Amino acid sequence: MPEGVEGVLIPHPKRYRRLLVDCAARTLDTPADAATLEAMFRLNQIKEPRDLHCVLRVLELMQPPSNFCPAGDWFYDIGPRAAGYCAALAPAPVTFMISLCNPVHLLSQAITSRAYPGIDVISPDPFNLHWAVVLRALRDSCPAVPIIAWNADEAPMIWDRILVTAVQREASFSEAATMRAARSRMNEEGSARLAQYLDSREGMPDALRAQVVSIFLKRFPRKDVVRPETVLPGWDAETQAQMDQHFAYDLKDVARIEGVTLISL
Repeated sequence: MPEGVEGVLIPHPKRYRRLLVDCAARTLDTPADAATLEAMFRLNQIKEPRDLHCVLRVLELMQPPSNFCPAGDWFYDIGPRAAGYCAALAPAPVTFMISLCNPVHLLSQAITSRAYPGIDVISPDPFNLHWAVVLRALRDSCPAVPIIAWNADEAPMIWDRILVTAVQREASFSEAATMRAARSRMNEEGSARLAQYLDSREGMPDALRAQVVSIFLKRFPRKDVVRPETVLPGWDAETQAQMDQHFAYDLKDVARIEGVTLISL
């Protein structure tokens, strides 16, 4: 659990994923009973479970291999699946929290993982993949559910703002925790230079500090967290620059969707 955040439960995915899928498929519009919820989240072990936010990692449920991108339809049928999970958890309010990465990187990871049948044979054009389309599908199927989204590359600098928006209460990383999150994505030289830079500028406003950390992350990335290699044939630096622009425009479209909060630097 992140430092400084009370009333936030992060149960282990193995405990709830299968139960949640089975419950959504079995109950349709009937919510899960109290016993099922206790089993999924171990609520019987919590002293005061009423004012509690459960953070569930459901990426694999929202994009199972068979639904990832059949015939180029990205995150196929995501709306009805999401609506089923919301119905199973009712009357508890649900918020979707989605980290958005450049579509070509997600596509490349899907191809190299070999977990998505046929995607390496008939691979969609990444320029036809739009996060705005995915999020509008969620809004259409779950119009009352708020969506919080952010650029995955900016997550270490804005995670405290993501938490505040999600749980609607004051919650923040300590400065030390923020630095650990940044250093986990930075090489040793960058970590040392960043610490020296920030130590010489005490009292820097949080917004400026986040921008500084972002600059250092881009300049001194760890080799194992550098952008994943794009495995699409004919892909080069010029195409990547065009794709980065496509992603930037896509994020602007996301920000205009009613009910979506896009958090950014």
